[in-house]
Amino acid sequence: MRVLILGGGGTLGAFSAGALRALEDAGWHPDACIASSAGGINLLRALVGGPVEAERFWSNLDWKWIVGDLFRHNPVSGGLLDPERFRARVEEGVDWQKVMDDPRQLGWLVVDLQTGRVSVRGNRTEQTIEALRTVAHASYALPPLLAPLPLGECLLADGGLLRNAPLEFALEMGATEMVYLCNVQVTPHKDWKHARIPAALGRYLDIYIRRASNIGFADAPIVEGRYHGVPFLTIAPPHRLDLRDMLGSMIPTLDRMKRLIELGESSAREALRGAYRVGIHERTSLLDQELGPASIGVRRIYGDPSTVHPSSADGRGRAVRGAAR
Repeated sequence: MRVLILGGGGTLGAFSAGALRALEDAGWHPDACIASSAGGINLLRALVGGPVEAERFWSNLDWKWIVGDLFRHNPVSGGLLDPERFRARVEEGVDWQKVMDDPRQLGWLVVDLQTGRVSVRGNRTEQTIEALRTVAHASYALPPLLAPLPLGECLLADGGLLRNAPLEFALEMGATEMVYLCNVQVTPHKDWKHARIPAALGRYLDIYIRRASNIGFADAPIVEGRYHGVPFLTIAPPHRLDLRDMLGSMIPTLDRMKRLIELGESSAREALRGAYRVGIHERTSLLDQELGPASIGVRRIYGDPSTVHPSSADGRGRAVRGAAR
């Protein structure tokens, strides 16, 4: 079973939208998906219309209408974003019945604020369409941007900052291949020299944000491109996307979102080229430099970009697109 993990990262989710296009072009289609935070948005948009719809969502995101939301509703009760307006954008065109009936396991990462429990919930755990819809929207409900959503005795919110890369959940699904769309490179750039306390503080914050954005992955036992024996590929931004770039991207503009989408696509193509050529004992300086030590020595996931994965032939493997049109 091929499992795609769509990581979070706020507006850096535009990076994953670009990566989805490269995965689709390469013919790598997941049998199951786990989505966290912004990844939950990407999954819903991709279910409507593939990578194109995911890219369109981020391209249309603009700081002006986000600021305007503050004056349209009560931010104390609903969050800084207008919840109805934002959710309407995210779920436009989604056929929730088709999501519920999708043969693939589709899950969203949420935290129950009542118990503190982080879990993956989706079309295999929820009994009603309304519950599934609530879970999907709760996966990106990060206070103070959006309020948590009640579901039964639970109060669900974005679980991304607590477990952005739930690799163990993918194993529980029965993963035989895993691809992680990582919107924040876990390792900082190496060309840094200690000068004074302000510089050291900046470096510390840089490392903290990177690790906090990759809980579940930052210290995962990935050896020779395998996670507990399962072939594993990370698609992440290069080191040149530093802390200032990441923080700047949190204020979305058309140009910034376009650059992130293009960067996601190009980074994914580089990572996939490495996956094609790297054997179990081989390493590549390209992946070492561009994707960080966690992605070194990526195990061969499939033989060649032109080769269709066997499970695609019998209809089990499908692109993310199309399930919810």
